[in-house]
Amino acid sequence: MKKIRILIMVLTACVALVSCEVEFSPNAEWRETPVVYCLLDQDDDTSYVRIQRCFLGEGNQYRFASVADSNYYPQDALTVAIEEWNATMSANGVASITGNAPRRVYDFEYKEIVNKEEGRFYNKVQPVYACATAGQLDSTCIYRLVVVKNSTGDTIATSQTRLVYGDMSLSKPNNVTLFQFAGTSGSKSCELIWSSLENARQYQPVVRFFYREFSINTSVTPPDTIIKPYSIDIPCNVVKSNMRDPYVTTKLSQNYFLSTIKSSIADVASNKNIIDTVEIFINCCTEPLAAYIYANNPGGSFNQEPFLYTNIDGALGVFAARRCGISFRVPSPGSVMSNYIKELKALNVGF
Repeated sequence: MKKIRILIMVLTACVALVSCEVEFSPNAEWRETPVVYCLLDQDDDTSYVRIQRCFLGEGNQYRFASVADSNYYPQDALTVAIEEWNATMSANGVASITGNAPRRVYDFEYKEIVNKEEGRFYNKVQPVYACATAGQLDSTCIYRLVVVKNSTGDTIATSQTRLVYGDMSLSKPNNVTLFQFAGTSGSKSCELIWSSLENARQYQPVVRFFYREFSINTSVTPPDTIIKPYSIDIPCNVVKSNMRDPYVTTKLSQNYFLSTIKSSIADVASNKNIIDTVEIFINCCTEPLAAYIYANNPGGSFNQEPFLYTNIDGALGVFAARRCGISFRVPSPGSVMSNYIKELKALNVGF
C-alpha cells in the first residue's frame, strides 16, 4: 500500500480562480466553520479527507490549539462522501456535472493516525476520513465532496474537482542525451522537457540521485563486503503551464545539483559508488493548488502578506487533484572520463 499522503491542497483546473481576503473580529459572534483538506490522486491506493475546526475564544489561542476538542470533530459527528458524476464539456472547454444523480458514491470512514509531527496543535492523534480508491477514479468524471453534520442533517461543506489525467512522456533527458550537464563553465544545466497533462497547471520535477556505500567486514572469515544503497532527492524549480502548450520545460543547475548532494552526505569518509541512472519524478497539480501555495507563500510579490484562500463552499480549505506517481528512469554517463563523474568525484565525499 502506498505511503499515506495527507496534505493541504486545492481546486479544479478549467475553473476560474476563487480566492478572497477575509477580515474578521476575534470577538465576533461564534459560528462553526470547518476546515477541509482533500486531494485526489488516481495513483494512490487510498484517498483521504482531513476535517478540523476553526476556533475562536477569549484567552491564549495556543492553549486552544493544544486541545483536541478545539481542533477536531467527534468520531460520529460527520458523514463524509465523494460523489462521482458524469461530466460534459462546454465549447470553451469547461466541464460541468450532468445527470440527476451521481453514478457512484465513495463513503469515507473515520480513522485516527498517530504520525502527525509535533507542534503547537494537538498531535497525539489526528482524525482523518479514508476510502480505498485504487484503480477506481475516472478521469472523465467530476468529483464532488460532501460533508454532512449528523446531528442536524445539514451539509456543511461542498466542493468539486476533476482529476489530472493523460499519458506523460519525458523527451529530455533520454537514452541518447543522458542525464548530464551542458553549457559554459560555472553555469551548466540539464534541460528537462516533458509532455503536459490535462488539468495540470503547475509542475515540479524531482531528480533522485542513486549511490551505494560499501565497506569490508573483517570480523568474519573470509572478509565480507557490505553494500548499502542510498538516494538523494533534488527538487527542481516549480514551473507553471499555460495549459495550452503540449510540452513543459525547465532546467536544473549543475551547481545546485552538486551542492545538494554534498550537503546531504554525512559520512564523507566511506567509499561510495555512483549509480549510472537517475529517476525523474514529475509532480503536478491543478490550478487551485498553485493558488493555495501562492496564497500562503507569496514570495516575490510586492504584497508579501498571505491572504485566505478557499474553494470549499461553507468551509475553509481546498479540494482538488494532483499526480505524484509519474517517474522516468534515465541513464547518466558511466565513464570515469565523463565530466559528470569527474564533478561528482571532485565533491570529495567518497565517490
